[in-house]
Amino acid sequence: MPARILLPVDGARNSKTAEAYAVKLNELMPLTVTLFNVVNTKDIDGHGIDPSLKESIIDTKRRYSERAMAEAAETFKKAGIEYQKKLTSGDPSSLICYEAQNGGYDMILMAESGRTDFQDWYMGSVTNYVLYKCRVPVLLVKHERKP
Repeated sequence: MPARILLPVDGARNSKTAEAYAVKLNELMPLTVTLFNVVNTKDIDGHGIDPSLKESIIDTKRRYSERAMAEAAETFKKAGIEYQKKLTSGDPSSLICYEAQNGGYDMILMAESGRTDFQDWYMGSVTNYVLYKCRVPVLLVKHERKP
């Protein structure tokens, strides 16, 4: 039976690192992957943005998310890995944990944060939140260090 993996994707370098690792991991153990994207609305809530402008911003973010999901899906399609896509909106940190805990996943696979230590400390990161708050095992993929 393949392992059920939740893979948060957003088109960024971190996401692509995790996608590549998932393809390699599939060679060692069979996987079924859920590509999960959260349109981040947390960063625009409560800032007094005009509602019509807010909807326009969210629509733009949603189109970007759909494009990122399509690119990730192509990676898994080429590798012959079974996948599905899920797109939602809200706070990425809490929704990744919620989906992982309630969706019956074996693990979350994600790459380390692309932020500096100071940025992580000051602003927090989705990766840190998921690592420390989720009750589902998290496989953290490190970026390759260039000499």
